[in-house]
Amino acid sequence: MSSPIRDLLHTLSRHADLVQSGLLDVVCSEADSSPAAIAALRQASALRPAGDEGWRLHPRLRDYLQDHLQMFPAFQSLAEIGSLISQLDALWTEIAQVRQDADQEALAGLMLTLHGTAFDIVDSMERNLLLLQTLMSTRFGNVKTLQAKKSQNRYYQQQTATLAADLSRLAVMAGELERQASAWALEPLARFVRRNLLARLGVWQQGLSEMQTLIRTEIFRLREVEQRHQQLSRMDLLLRQQPGWRGFEADLSGAIPDFLLAARLPPLVAHAAPLDSEHAVRQEMRALARALPPKALPVANTAPPKRYTRIIDAPRTAAAPTATPAAQALERLARDVIAAGSAGLHLAAWRQRDAAAQAMAPHVWLVFAVMALRGRGMRVELLGSEARAGEHFAHHFDDALACVGPGA
Repeated sequence: MSSPIRDLLHTLSRHADLVQSGLLDVVCSEADSSPAAIAALRQASALRPAGDEGWRLHPRLRDYLQDHLQMFPAFQSLAEIGSLISQLDALWTEIAQVRQDADQEALAGLMLTLHGTAFDIVDSMERNLLLLQTLMSTRFGNVKTLQAKKSQNRYYQQQTATLAADLSRLAVMAGELERQASAWALEPLARFVRRNLLARLGVWQQGLSEMQTLIRTEIFRLREVEQRHQQLSRMDLLLRQQPGWRGFEADLSGAIPDFLLAARLPPLVAHAAPLDSEHAVRQEMRALARALPPKALPVANTAPPKRYTRIIDAPRTAAAPTATPAAQALERLARDVIAAGSAGLHLAAWRQRDAAAQAMAPHVWLVFAVMALRGRGMRVELLGSEARAGEHFAHHFDDALACVGPGA
């Protein structure tokens, strides 16, 4: 009894040579392949158009054959799981809606689709880790030039960064899905998420982190190789241009030249992380702990405790603040203003009769006395000087009249 699956497999078997050619390169109808074989594989959806007259193998069939042969191109992209994570989130949202409607048949179908999406994520991650481990074990041996090696390193550094972001997103979403499934009494679904996603997330993230570390190490080593290659090329060019040059003729009888004493920094020593679960790291931490000096035991103090005598000093009285000459002069000025009454007293003329006031500059004394007398509630009137030539208003004053009386 025939079926579409058996017919498809029979077609692939009859045209296996063409399938193998399509795995390696684009198949053209004008080449050795017959139009009938191409038509049969096209009808089986095994070939896709590639240009006007070319055909390429179906991407999924190509991935399957490469996984079986463990043969990866130099720029084989990692399996993308971001769309699967979005699909998983959308399915869970729909499951929550159908659960409220109590449609058991639709709920079972959504559960089956969610399980298939989770298995697709697992398969994609296993394939990604296998691809990265194969590339790292062969040291990216499928490139032939230094520039291709650099481009390949940059390519997989970006690919692993995108995959790490998707794994972080998957960890958050799977944890929320498991928590809500447990809260809604969907224990089979919660158990499925724990076994197939949450239990493997730690292994996936650790493996991907190790791959990223190795890729960064390869990039760093490649920079060193490129720098040394440039230096070697320059030296080779120098020797070719100067065939009779005998090298550096340095006199080592005295001080050694600096270029012969190129200092190197000490090698970096990695410190063990306390939360690292690797066996080698735990052994190193045990060795470090055993190498620590023994902890000093506290010695019992048998000496009697010291006794102290409390001495209370007598309270000190605050000394009266000493008045400055300017403050004393201000006190005398205030008494004279009060004695003058409403007649008033000229500050500039009073300054000429007081020695302490004369110790201050005239303009400083005038401003000081005006502000102090007004602060005491006395009335002080500024006596302005004559206006300058060509001006209508006076902008300066050289004396003031202080008095007490109405309005003060």
